[in-house]
Amino acid sequence: MGFLDNLFAKNKLGKEIKDCEAQLDQRPTDPVLLKKMGDLYSKINDTEKAADVYLRLGNVYAQKGFYPKAIALLKQAQKTDPGNEDSYLKLAELYVSQGFNRDAAGQYVKLSEMIEKEGDSEGATRYMQKAAELDSTHKQAKQQAASFDLPQSEKAMFEKLPPSSAKPAARKQDFFNLNEALGDEIDELKLDGLEEQSIDETGVDAVFKALEETGSGDPLFLYNMGLAYRETGLLDDAIENFSKVAASGQKLFDALMMLGITHRDLNQYNESLQALSQAALLEDISADMKTGIVYEIAQTYKAMGDSEQALRLFREIQRENRDFKDVDLEIVKLAGGG
Repeated sequence: MGFLDNLFAKNKLGKEIKDCEAQLDQRPTDPVLLKKMGDLYSKINDTEKAADVYLRLGNVYAQKGFYPKAIALLKQAQKTDPGNEDSYLKLAELYVSQGFNRDAAGQYVKLSEMIEKEGDSEGATRYMQKAAELDSTHKQAKQQAASFDLPQSEKAMFEKLPPSSAKPAARKQDFFNLNEALGDEIDELKLDGLEEQSIDETGVDAVFKALEETGSGDPLFLYNMGLAYRETGLLDDAIENFSKVAASGQKLFDALMMLGITHRDLNQYNESLQALSQAALLEDISADMKTGIVYEIAQTYKAMGDSEQALRLFREIQRENRDFKDVDLEIVKLAGGG
């Protein structure tokens, strides 16, 4: 892009920002306007203003009770401007309100470190104590708080917590045969070894450990968090949450489907095919759900550049359900007709 193109683009963005600011003066809590404003500031690399807007939007969602979206927006504010102290404080408060005490402790530790670098030792101590109160097993909080001159009554906050309760057991799945359900041509799927991975390589133990560390195993909340992260572009965080839901054995089909789609968004095609194939092996899913899985598998092959495999699967779907989504158009494009 040349100099004149850059200048034109900047002028255009500047005009859009002014227009958006004028509309926000009239509707200061409009979530669509706030998201647009934050994205516009990000495009011109004004990270401080972008983070402030994302923080405002997070507060709007929090006030309305949309906590997953609020948390996702606050995380986006942090990633946009890691020095935004308010985002750490607000995120800690939201985590506490949702029972994620250890996550809240982590936010207070980070905030304490930031304030300490600014020379506010008293404020740093206060937030480190908050972290220790919420999670006395937090190593960093214990180490730093150990240097504080605390009265005897407060030392108990650093005692080791009793062992956590036993982790929940993942629901055992009996898998059906995808080939029988959708036809012989599905044999062409190059998914060697995925059935073994659906048993041994899903990282269930690691995910349960993560669930214990976050202090919450509510699959619905975690799933909504995953959707919120996707919406705000935090795809790695979305995958982490969908993985936790899958490990819980609840909302398993939805979680595996979203894992497959989100891995594909990150160009992680093997992981996408693994998650989608596991979804295809679940019991008690409808014919439309099966077709939806094959559609997403075809989309992953298309994204990989394997047009032959994608075309074969789209044609399989067309035979089963001609009106499914945009299958006819996909076939025309892949067959060289568009």
